[in-house]
Amino acid sequence: MKPFMPPRLIIADPCAAESGEQIITSARWIQKCGGQVLRAGIWKPRTDPNDWQGSGDKAVRWMWKAKKSTGIAIAAEAKDMRTLTMLLEAGFDYIWIGSRNGQNYALLEEMGRMTKKSKTPVIVKRAMSASLEEWLGSAQYVTKNNPRVILCERGIRGYSPDTRNILDLQTAYLAKIQSPFPVIVDVSHAAGRRDLILPMSFAVMAAGLDGLMIEVHPHPLKAKTDSAQQISFQNFQLLMSQIDARYGR
Repeated sequence: MKPFMPPRLIIADPCAAESGEQIITSARWIQKCGGQVLRAGIWKPRTDPNDWQGSGDKAVRWMWKAKKSTGIAIAAEAKDMRTLTMLLEAGFDYIWIGSRNGQNYALLEEMGRMTKKSKTPVIVKRAMSASLEEWLGSAQYVTKNNPRVILCERGIRGYSPDTRNILDLQTAYLAKIQSPFPVIVDVSHAAGRRDLILPMSFAVMAAGLDGLMIEVHPHPLKAKTDSAQQISFQNFQLLMSQIDARYGR
C-alpha cells in the first residue's frame, strides 16, 4: 500500500459543513469509531444556482479547528484555484476534485503543480460518465507533478430513478489492478439513499478496494444538502464495527 495513506482509508463527515459545532462533534465521533479523515463540503457546486452553496470560506476555519482539537486529518473539495489555495494554506491533509471537475484538465494539472511541494494527496473522483481510460487520464494530469493520487469511484449516471447513480465496482476494481493508484469508493453519492450505504460498503471491502468515503451527519433528516444519503453516527459506528469484524483492522 502506498505510504501516504493507511491500508484502509475511511473518510467521513457531513455532506456539507453547516456549523462549527457540527464539525467538531462529527470529528470526535468519527475518530472514536475508527475513521481517519474528516471530510466536508465547504463550497458546494450545486446544479441549481439558487440552491444553498455551502458555508463557504468560514468553514475552512471550522475544519482547521477540528483538526487542531482532535488531531484527525481533514479533507475538502477544491472547486477552483482560489479554493485550492485556501485549502493548502490551511494545511488540509487531503484535497479532492469532484466529479464535475473530473475532466477539467487545466485544474487537474494545476492541482498537481500546486501540491507538488507539500506532497498533499489528491483524490480524483471519477467524472459522471467517464470511462476507465478517461478516469486514469485525469489522474495522470495530477501525477505530472504530484504522484500522490487516490482514485475515487462515486457512481456513474444511469437510467434508473431508484438510486442516485450506479455504483460501478467493476471499473473501480479494474482501476486498481490496471493502475498504480489506490482506489476508494464514495458510497453515499453512488447510492443516494442511506439504506444502501452499509451493504454497498461491505461490497467495496469484499472487492479488496482501499477505502470508503461516507457521508455521516449528527441529524441526517435535518441536513441542508443530500439528507437522503447521509447516515447517523450510530449507523456509522455499526458499519465500522462490522467492517472490523469481517475484514479486520
